[in-house]
This record gives sequence, structure tokens and C-alpha cells, in this order.
Amino acid sequence: MDSRRILLISHEMTPSGAPFALFYLGSWLQRNGWRPLVAAPEHGPISDLLKNAGVRVEIDPALLIDPEREKLRALCRESDVVVANTITSWPAIEAAHGENVPLIWYLHETLVAVRFIKQISQVRDALQIAQLIVVPTRQTARILAGASRTRVEVVPYGIPEPENVAPETNGASLSFVALGSFEPRKGQDVLVEAIGKLDRTTQTKASFKLAGRILDRLFFEEVRRHSLQLENVELIEALEHDEALWLLSAAHALICPSRDETMPISIIEAASLGKAVISVDVGGIGEWIHDDLNGLLVAPENPGELADAIARCARDCSFVRQLGVAARRTFERHFTIDRFATRFAALLEEVSQPRARRPVSAQSNYERWVAAFDNASATHRINLRRRVRRLQRQPLISILLPVYNPDLGLLEAAIDSVRAQIYERWELCIADDASTIPEVHPFLEQIARSDSRIKLILRKENRHISACSNSALALATGEWCALLDQDDAFAENALAFVALEIAAHSDAGLIYSDEDKIDHHRARSNPFFKTDWNPQLFLGQNYINHLGVYRTSLLREIGGFREGYEGSQDYDLALRCVEKLQPDQVRHIPRILYHWRMAEGSLAAVPNAKPYAKEAARRAIADHLKRRGVKARVVPCPENPESHRVIYEVPDPAPLVSIIIPTRDNVALLERCIKSVRERTDYPRVEIIIVDNGSTETKTREFLRALKEEKIARVLRDDGPFNFSRLSNRGSAEATGAILAFMNDDVEADERGWLKEMVSQVARPEVGAVGARLLYPNGTLQHGGVIVGLGGVAGVAYHAIPRGHPGYFNRAWLQQNYSAVTAACMLVRKSVFEGAGRFDEVNLGISFNDVDFCLELRKRGLQIVWTPYANLIHRESSSRGHPSTLAQQQQFFREATYMQQKWGAELLCDPFYSPNFSLHWPGFDFAYPPRWKNCGEAESTTAGNGIAPAHSSPWPVFV
Repeated sequence: MDSRRILLISHEMTPSGAPFALFYLGSWLQRNGWRPLVAAPEHGPISDLLKNAGVRVEIDPALLIDPEREKLRALCRESDVVVANTITSWPAIEAAHGENVPLIWYLHETLVAVRFIKQISQVRDALQIAQLIVVPTRQTARILAGASRTRVEVVPYGIPEPENVAPETNGASLSFVALGSFEPRKGQDVLVEAIGKLDRTTQTKASFKLAGRILDRLFFEEVRRHSLQLENVELIEALEHDEALWLLSAAHALICPSRDETMPISIIEAASLGKAVISVDVGGIGEWIHDDLNGLLVAPENPGELADAIARCARDCSFVRQLGVAARRTFERHFTIDRFATRFAALLEEVSQPRARRPVSAQSNYERWVAAFDNASATHRINLRRRVRRLQRQPLISILLPVYNPDLGLLEAAIDSVRAQIYERWELCIADDASTIPEVHPFLEQIARSDSRIKLILRKENRHISACSNSALALATGEWCALLDQDDAFAENALAFVALEIAAHSDAGLIYSDEDKIDHHRARSNPFFKTDWNPQLFLGQNYINHLGVYRTSLLREIGGFREGYEGSQDYDLALRCVEKLQPDQVRHIPRILYHWRMAEGSLAAVPNAKPYAKEAARRAIADHLKRRGVKARVVPCPENPESHRVIYEVPDPAPLVSIIIPTRDNVALLERCIKSVRERTDYPRVEIIIVDNGSTETKTREFLRALKEEKIARVLRDDGPFNFSRLSNRGSAEATGAILAFMNDDVEADERGWLKEMVSQVARPEVGAVGARLLYPNGTLQHGGVIVGLGGVAGVAYHAIPRGHPGYFNRAWLQQNYSAVTAACMLVRKSVFEGAGRFDEVNLGISFNDVDFCLELRKRGLQIVWTPYANLIHRESSSRGHPSTLAQQQQFFREATYMQQKWGAELLCDPFYSPNFSLHWPGFDFAYPPRWKNCGEAESTTAGNGIAPAHSSPWPVFV
């Protein structure tokens, strides 16, 4: 980032939410090499803080009221980007627009903004001419989106870690604090009325302090008059910010009784201090505070409900501490200063570009992500060169470039991308396959003369790309070979990151990276953010592809490229290489290091441009399976003939499968489930075990009795409290099958081959557990595999996409490895289940037990497989429902906390989910910032950070 001049304009410098947000942003920009200038009509505490932080401040009383806007225009002309802070700063929008300076309108108001839009025509006009509107909550974004054509971005607030805080008050009473200016919209009158409704015992166990500036003297005096009738209520005027933080840190909980808020900074400050929060559900507060989980939410202007929430906290100090711990986690995940400021800085960078366009598509979102995290600055290049120079060994990397009748402009661009590499220990091995275009040979010979690192062989006979690639391989003297197509390009940092990966994993044999596509205008699109080594997915698609880097000795050991597999020669090469390697020797760099050009006739532009490629691919996969001694056949993927399906043989004789179904008083669901298993299953050997968790309904008991008498199923009785882990373990202990099938009673078979497919997978020795594709009755996807960390602990992939939707790069159609699958329909060998310790009955009785079990299997080196070729209907949570009562929600919270404590950082870096994707529900959107450092990168070269939108449902929750 070069030193851009950023003009930040605010109508006030008082210690309230919007000016504080400006202070945090301005001081962060100052520390990180930008040149911020803050302009305001008057001095105040915030301008003093800015000056102390080294930020230049300009004060002009006429700044926003001068009809000629002379001062504003002069400041805009000196700036690269203008940020107008709050709705009242609309004159700055007019001035910046008049001077043709890029501008962002940073709006914090919700209801106030609506009033301004209705009453002031200039505000309505300004909404249309701003290049970008930034708001802190989705609620505000929804309101403003209806009033403006301008793009609205949500950037939640962020604050620094608290310093010099007071110790929490000790004693028998619980201390509450409310921070906010005294004015009707802040609702202190509602809070005082709620305190008056507390019973005498609760009032004596609690103390209350209400602190803030007095903006409405009459309102303040009315609040004071009522508070004097109450014990333990103190009103504090005109507190400095440091004093307010001290007051908050000494309290046990924050109360926010406002009638109108967007997202109070005080709530974020309370979360940073690990304080419980009681708040009215207004504005965007409910986007981050989830009732009973990381705070308590009450209806606006409802003193009775607010009193109940206060009383609940006063009765249970441990519950208050629990809320505080969860609030602190919310702060760490979403409200740090770096997340906020780097996200905002990325938007400043975007609008400052000369040809910045309003993103309206996934493509433009990718452009924005690239600008923030994949557009190397001079500083990034210097840092990367330093890291490379510090390497003890710098291996020579040979780049294999087969050529035949190329577009010379594109070929030159490909070669230029090699010459531009930050890592300079490379050699380029070019083999021409007897091109017939006369200009090609002279061009190549000139290129070879221009750099001693470029080698050239001109083949006399055209024998296609495999033979040509082998000729290039014969020229290679490097320890490693990287593959490059004649019309593609390397990212400038490609070989540098490869060299760093080689240094970090000296026994690696194959390294691959992420890739995207590039057109004739150098516009990048369609990023392919890949998983780490995923052997099952690799049999469905060649996701390794580009950039692929191979140890040279390995390539020579397997005989190089095989002729007869043209169109999929790289796929065949990789399949033969991985047979020689252990899983941890196949390394993935989650960076875009290769640009695949969308040229005419290229697979990058049109999937069926080379129809022979898919047939060659299936022959390569079949050969691979045969060499490994795997009994299976390869057929086209039913939903996408360009991809592949491997059908494994079921062992002969077929092992007995014990289907274990916990149930309680759900006779209609259970009957449908068992009927589907018996009538829509073509697997020959099945036993059904029902674990009845204390059913009391007559119909249920009669149905279970009939199942036993007709020897359709065995029925085990367990009258204990509901504990899925215990019930499933009880069923497994009684099972006689070599394979256990855990199934919910609200699941139904949808096609006859489901169990045969799952058995064929789980019977393989390298597989620990297998999950099915579960669909809702309306045909949308319920379970497409489980991503750990998504939504907080774990979430399902591709939730609610319609049937037939491919998911990300066709993954919803393909067999693949995941970190976990749901036990709503999961198969596992009984010996494996018992060896891994079964489901955790003690800590995970209801939620996440299947995820925890799968992670335990992966620790033991076993694969978790999800297959879309076993399709069942799942009426999710029809049996138990989602957690709704307080006790259920508290248990969910305890189990989520246990998972986070047990698995820790592993929840941040699922190997089968790219760190370039957000962990916000529902997933597969861009991460701000990418989790490169969390997922194994030794030293990140970007300071990028930011916030993705909050998810809309508390299941799963952010905790």
C-alpha cells in the first residue's frame, strides 16, 4: 500500500460511537502507512485523541455550513479518498463529488438516517452519488439499500484490546452499568422503570450505574427524579471515555435499554472485557448478540421483560460469567481493531483505483478480494524476497513448457510470467512439438538466446503433448519440475511460495496450488480454492491440475508422461505419482499461483472443448485403481459426465449391517423410516436395532411390540434422559453386524442402492466412516458433508441448495473426503467404532458427538468419506427439534464450548475447506482475511483482515 491521503470528515468530535469509530480507523491508518487527515467543525475529546495518535486534524466552524463548500473542496482536492462520517456530513459528499474525488459515506444511523432521508432532499441526492456506503450492521444496510442505488457494504465495528482496566467488583451484589448519552432514544427511563419492578430481594442484590453526557436536560431530570426513589441506582454525568471503560470493567454486566441503536460501541467494549450484556433487540444488535448464548435480548420499551432479564442474572452469577466468556469469544472472532480497519482499508484501496467499478457479481467480489489480499505491493514483494533469501537451500525448479503452434503473444506472456518470478532459481525447459507456423522457431530461438536459464529443444516429429512434455523433462536438471501450458501464466510469487513449501516439507513429492482464470484483458475470474490432499475427490476430478510441481526424481521413476492419455496426461501423471507417496507428501499451497487462460479451444473457457479428455481421464483412473489392487470400476458422474464416479465392489460375502435407530414416541416417523429401509434397500444382509428412549404413547409401544414379535427389529429399552451418544453406544454394543449404520428415525431411504454404496466405501481399510447425501423433503440439500469451524464449531456444506446444484466446483456431485459427516446416517465398521472409543456420552450427549468422533478417526489416520450416490430424505430434527428451552440451549452451549476447548485451532483450518473461504454460515464466500497463518503458513505476507456478514440463524452459533 502506498501512502494514500485519506480525508475523514465528521460533524462532531464528542466521545460517542461514530466519532470513536473514526478515531479507531484514523489512528490505525496512521500506524499502517496511510496519511489520514480528520476535519470537523469543532474540537472535542476525539480530536485530542487523534492528535495524540499523530493524526493531522483540521478544525473549521464553517466546514459543513458554508454554502460554497470552499474549505471542504480545498481539502478534497488534496486527498485521494474522502470518507464522510455520519448522515450529517452529507455536504462532504457534494464537495467530493464536485472535485471528482473517490468517496465513501460511512453511515452509523438507522432511524435517524431514515428521518434525514425523508426530510432533506440533499441527503437523498447524496445517497446516489457516493461511490460506496459503509455501515456497521446488516439491518442498516437493508434500510439504506432501499433508498439508494449505491452499493452498501457491511463492516462491523472494531476496537482495540482494553488496557488499564479496573478489577471486577467483588462482593455478594451484582453490579450493572448502562453507558450512553442521556436522551430519550437511549432509554434510561425504561431501565429505571425496570429496576423499580424488581422484587425487594433482587434490588438489594444488585447495584446500577447510569453514565453519559446530558444531551436532553429535561429527560435527564425526569430520569433522576424516578431514580431517587430506588436504592443502589446512581446517575453519573459527563464521563470521560477512560472513566467509562473503568466503570464498565468494574461491573459484572452492561445494560443497553435504547429505543434506537445501530450497534453500540459500549456493547463491543463490554464483550472485549468479557462482560455479560443485557440489551434491547433494536438495530443490528441481534445480529451479534444471541439470546441466552452470549447475552440476553429483550423487546424494546418493555420494562417488565428487562426486569426479568436483570433478575435472572442477579439470581445466577455463574450464568453471568458464562455469558461474559461467550461475549469475549464473539469479540475475538468479529470485533478486533485489525478485522475492522483492514476491511475498511481494503474498501479505501478499492474506491481509490482509477477505474473502480461497482461490484454487482461474484466476479467483482473476487476482484475486491484480490485487491485486498492477492495484489502484491512493493512491501509484500520485499518481505517475500527476504523470506526466500533466508532459506538454507534454494532448490532449482525446472519449468516444463511444451509448445505447439502457439499464439506468440500468449506464449510470450507465459514466458514473461516466468521471467518475472520473485524466486530466481529456475530454468525454463521449452520443447516444441514440430510447430508448423513459420514464426514459432525463430521466436523460440530468440527467447532461448535472451536468458541462459532458458533451454530449448525443437522436435522433428509431432507426437502430441505427452511426448513433447517428456522432451522438456529430458532437459530438466532441477530437483523439482513445475508444469506450465503455453497460453497460461504463473503468479509472480508462484515459485517463491513453492520454494518455501519445499523448505518446510523436505520430504514432499508433489506440491499444488490454487488457480484462477484470466482472459485476454488480463481480468481474473473463477478462483478455484482447493482442498488439501483429498484422495477421494481426486478420483472424481483432477483438482490438482495447476500449479502442479513434482520432484524430478519421482517423475523419472514413473517414466514421465504416458502417451495415449492426451487431454488428461497431467491427471494420469499425478495419479501415478501419488501411488508412490504418503498422504503428507502431497502438499497444498492455498494461494492463487497459476492463471489459466480462457483461450479458444482451452478447457479453461469451455468444459467440453476437448471431449477426448474425459475418456482419457477415466482410463487413467481405472489404471490407477488396478495398480493399487482396488476392485472398482469408473463411470461418468451421473450429474456431470465431465466428472467421474468410482463404484467399489462390495465384499463377498456381504458383511452384516446393523442399523441402529434411537427413537421416542415418533411412531409415524419411525414406521416410515423402517418401511423405507425394508422396501427401498437392495443390500442383502441387514439387522435393525431400535433403541427406545422411554416411549410412553400407546401407538408407539404397540408398533415396537409388533416389530419384535414379527422379528423385523430388536428393541432395546433405555429410560434415561435423552443422550444420543449413550443411546447409539447402547445399540452398538448389542449389534452383531461387522458394520454399524447409525440412523435417525426421521430419515428415509430415497433409492435402493444407498446402503450398497455406503458399505462399498466403509469396507475399505483406509476409510473410518461414511456419510450420505441427505435431502429435505422439498428436495434441497440438508447434508453435503460437515465443515469444522463453519459457524463456530461445525456446519454442513451447501446447506439448502436445490437438488441438482453442483455446489463449489461440482463438489456437491462428487465422492470426497471431509473432516466429518453427520450421524443422522453414518456407517462405520464396528471394530473401528469401538477402537476409537465410541461416541462421547459424558461431554457430547446431544450435539457434535458425530463431529468429535470423526475427528478422532482422522487422528488415527482414517478417512471420512461423503458420497452423493447414497441419497436419503432427512426431516431434520423432527424427532427432537432444535434446542428451544433454556436447558437445551445451555447444553448446546456447553457442548460447543467443549468442542472448541478440545479441538482448538483445528476448528479454524479444516483441511477440506479452503482458508480463503469464510467460516461464516453458510460458507464458501470470501474470507476477510484468509486464514493462511492459522492453516500452516509460517509467516503471512499480508496484513489483510476484515469481517464477512453475520449469519442469520443461531444454529450453529458463533461462540
